[in-house]
Order: sequence, then structure tokens, then C-alpha cells
Amino acid sequence: MSQDTLGLFVMGTDTNVGKTLVSCSLVRWLRTSGVDGVGFKPVATGEVPGEWTDSVGLYEASDRCEPIEKICPLRFKLPVAPTIAARHEGIEADMNLARWAVSELCSRHKAVIVEGVGGLLAPLDENTLVLDFAVQLGFPILLVCRAALGTINHTLLSLREIERSPLKLAGIVMNVTHAGDTELAGETRAEIERISKRKIDATIPYLARAKDGPAPTRNAMISRAIASLDEQMDLKLLLGLEGRRKKLPSRRSSKN
Repeated sequence: MSQDTLGLFVMGTDTNVGKTLVSCSLVRWLRTSGVDGVGFKPVATGEVPGEWTDSVGLYEASDRCEPIEKICPLRFKLPVAPTIAARHEGIEADMNLARWAVSELCSRHKAVIVEGVGGLLAPLDENTLVLDFAVQLGFPILLVCRAALGTINHTLLSLREIERSPLKLAGIVMNVTHAGDTELAGETRAEIERISKRKIDATIPYLARAKDGPAPTRNAMISRAIASLDEQMDLKLLLGLEGRRKKLPSRRSSKN
């Protein structure tokens, strides 16, 4: 990858932990901050034409600046592991296409936010796990975990795998995916931090439905996630923008 490209790989401890929400939020934050950012997902499953999917979310967050085929080059209908989904369609997933696509994006854009697939050890093709692909890119990792039961084990296992790799851990975000997990999210976060000796940088509150109100739109959820992340983290530092010549306006100062 180009040394001038700012890159971040958003990995999850599992599926449905909020990788797309976080990835879309970071891409939109970059673009509204005047940085030419684009999202990328090497493989997506559960992709049904006409429905809002992970690839569509990244495509829209990127202001449709690239064809969706470059933002997500491998898309399969069945919502299972990519290798299994590809077999059901009678083909073999080939990560060479994804490698070419992300290389193109890196050559054309200032920042690339890569969203992983499932957990760290999910198979992308017959020879490549998610973590393998991340190592090939060399981008720092932002790990997303949820607050539900089981997340302590999943998060600690994921952190152990990252520590065994040559990659830098840029941060950890906990996403509250169910309203019922809100009450214990703080204790769960503290226990992960105690055991791992790693700080969880931000907790995104439950966003799917306001109390006694209608479910928010996806754009509203992304906007709320951006506000939550920006309040708890230094996003310029996370995304490698600190120390760059072009100084971005402070988001926090603009809120006051």
C-alpha cells in the first residue's frame, strides 16, 4: 500500500457487533472533515439486491465516489462465511480481486477504512483469513466488540490473536447492540480492561430505537455514532491525522 495512504482496519470480535456502523461513521467523519476517505470491504455475504447491506452502507458513506464493485468486490447472497457462500454459488472466492480493488482505492484516495468480515479468523477465501488479509495490508486495527454475554471471552481471544500478529492495535470500541445489555456494559467493559490491561476507548450506546419512539434512520444512527465516538476518542489521532500539515478544525470546539 502507498505510504501516503491513511488506513484503518475495522475488525469485529464476531458477526453483527457493529463493524459497519463504526466503519461508515469513520468514513463519513473523514469526508465531512475535508479528508478524501473511502470505505472498503473485501467480501460481504447476505447481500440481497435492493436491500440496505454492508456494501451499500459503505458505498453511501463514501458519497458514492467509487463504483460499489470497488468498494466491495466480492458479494454473495447467502449470509454465511464467504467460503461457504461462494461454494453455494458454484464459484471460489478469490481475494486477488479484493487485493487489486483496495490497491486501486489506496492510489486514488487519502484514507481507506477497511471493514472486516465476521471475526478475526473468518475465512475470506480458501487460503486467507481476515487477520491474514489485514497483515497483508498492514493497517492498524480498530477492534469492535459488543456488550452482550460472551463478549469478554470473544474480546480477549481477539486481542490475543492481534498481539500475536505484527499489527498495531489502534483502539477498541464497545458497541451496545441490544437495549438489555446497557445496564451491565460498564462492568463488562471494566472486566475486559482489567484482564487485558487494554483500555476500551469508547462505548457506543444502544442506538437502534429511542425509548417510546420510532426506530431512527440509518443516517441518524451513523450521526449519533459519530457524535459518540468523537466525544470519547481523538479521531484525528486514531486515523493518523495528527501531525499532518493540513490541520483539521476541532470537532469538539465546534460543539461549544
